Amino acid sequence: MQQSTLERTAIAFRLERRFEGPRERVFRAWTDPEALKQWWCPEGWLPAEIEVDLRVGGFFRIGMRRQNGGRPVYASGVFLEVSPPGRLAYTWKWENAFEQMPETRVTVEFRLDGDATMMSLTHKHFPEIGLCLQHRSGWMSAWDRIERIMWTERST
Repeated sequence: MQQSTLERTAIAFRLERRFEGPRERVFRAWTDPEALKQWWCPEGWLPAEIEVDLRVGGFFRIGMRRQNGGRPVYASGVFLEVSPPGRLAYTWKWENAFEQMPETRVTVEFRLDGDATMMSLTHKHFPEIGLCLQHRSGWMSAWDRIERIMWTERST
């Protein structure tokens, strides 16, 4: 049985997490190149070039490379919606990794929750569940790193 394109690209996930701190600071951690350098890379990776043109139609390209060398890997895309400090939507495409993965879409919302920020992320249009689960795990780990830098900023 053949699947339609709509069925194949309907795989998505949504994550939510509460971060202590104002949403302006959480939004900045997500959009400022210097802040991204502090949390973007998983264990064993270092930041490479990071470019963010934060406007609708603007391009982003976030790079990282293994500590022991090799070609850098990039996530890149175009901003579809930029509403500071409440919402971002953008396309997502890998360079030098996940070569067979099509462009996907990410939407991030930053909502007030008392003195904290409730952040939700929806990542959709995955072609298969394995890639979806890998990205879900990656975002969850990234959020742990964001939490660590938010905690460091609070304690200094």
